[in-house]
Amino acid sequence: MDDRLVKDAGISKQNALANILIPKIQSFWVWYKNGGDILLFVAYSLLLTIYMGQERIVSRGDLLYWLLTLPTVAAPLPRVRQTVENLIFGCARPLAAMGLIASIWFGLKGDMGVIPPIVLIAWVSAWASRSEVRINIRWLFAIILVFYGLGSLSFVLQPPFEKYSWLMHEYYGDPLAADSGDIVLPPQDREGIDINPWGILPGQTAPAYGPWRISMVPNIATSGIISLFVFLIALKHLRFRWLTITTAVATGYFTILSFVRSALIGLVLFSATTVVLKLLPDNARLRVTVAFAMTLGLILIVGISPLVLYHLQDIPLISRLLLRNQSGLSLEAIYRQAYRPWLWLQHLQIFWQSDDLMGYGSSLAQSATKKLLNAGQVRSDSVSLPTRLLATYGLPALGFLYFLGERCYTHAKNNDIWAVSMLSLLIWLMMTWGSIFHPTNAIFVLALLIIGRGGNAFHEHREQQ
Repeated sequence: MDDRLVKDAGISKQNALANILIPKIQSFWVWYKNGGDILLFVAYSLLLTIYMGQERIVSRGDLLYWLLTLPTVAAPLPRVRQTVENLIFGCARPLAAMGLIASIWFGLKGDMGVIPPIVLIAWVSAWASRSEVRINIRWLFAIILVFYGLGSLSFVLQPPFEKYSWLMHEYYGDPLAADSGDIVLPPQDREGIDINPWGILPGQTAPAYGPWRISMVPNIATSGIISLFVFLIALKHLRFRWLTITTAVATGYFTILSFVRSALIGLVLFSATTVVLKLLPDNARLRVTVAFAMTLGLILIVGISPLVLYHLQDIPLISRLLLRNQSGLSLEAIYRQAYRPWLWLQHLQIFWQSDDLMGYGSSLAQSATKKLLNAGQVRSDSVSLPTRLLATYGLPALGFLYFLGERCYTHAKNNDIWAVSMLSLLIWLMMTWGSIFHPTNAIFVLALLIIGRGGNAFHEHREQQ
């Protein structure tokens, strides 16, 4: 009798424990599949950026390379069915077509090295933009504030700049671009290359990095652009709640005082697009046309700016502020100094000159130092994502452009003005800071989430889950 009572008591305890754990596990799984996996990836990615220097080069095969790529490949696996469904039946179909056609073409040509990047772009994009994702913004805000806290702590605890002589050299501006000579690559063996040289308060920037700017992490573009994203999400859901207000203030602070020009211009573009679209009638085609016209107009202004500067370069103020105190420059030299308009033109020319308009494949990256990088300057040929995709993959890259246009039109039909304005901003950033949109980082994942799901990607209350 006593043994039976003991056995029944043990079973009752197990049942009670199961009754407690099973609902919690089920609740966690619902949270995970509705975007918790994306939040975990964003948190992991942001944590890595705290320890990656502004000039750190990630080389294939080193530890940092695997820390970036393995989680990126693995993160969609628990939702592999939904990711594949998005590639076949969902909004990611243009990206699937891009990856499939490019892989077949370059596979037949034996250029296997160019296949993994395009497959990874399609894979991560489909995962981030799947229809089941709907993130509670309180989790996102909590992650970004913890990220700011860890970044601040890391900056406070890092060694002083005086310990590293290269950080104490006064900044005299970037060298002029040259047609020939050695390509400047940041030395990777410098002690202290992974510390934050910018500071988190005005006036804390190391002398080698010029006038003061602030950044939460060593890479100022990462700090400025991720802050801009969360700032605009916070403004969309602005309420008089301490978490939302604190997030809006903190992200606004790091967005504006980072002085990342592309981010600040993008903020103005987003605001202007939002105002204009709200004044227009509820017509999807009209709104999409106006939004793209504003974005392309801004890109065109940047593209033709060297022509204007060429005629105004003898004005001292123009020369000092916009041409690094140089004058008497040729138009080509000004284009190279401005770099982005010059790079857009180079990418488009390479695309047009490629065999069957199918791009240069991996040979583009192999010859970039000769064709696309300015001698005497630290530059990248990937600062413009859309045009680089065209130069590398040719016609299949049009699938990416179609994806952007189709999602913009869908959001416009749903009267999601915020999403349409965000797409204008994202296209601008991809054209001017495309290297930051890499499938292994949080910025790319958040961008594709917004592109794919628009304002519906985020909610504030549990009952909206």
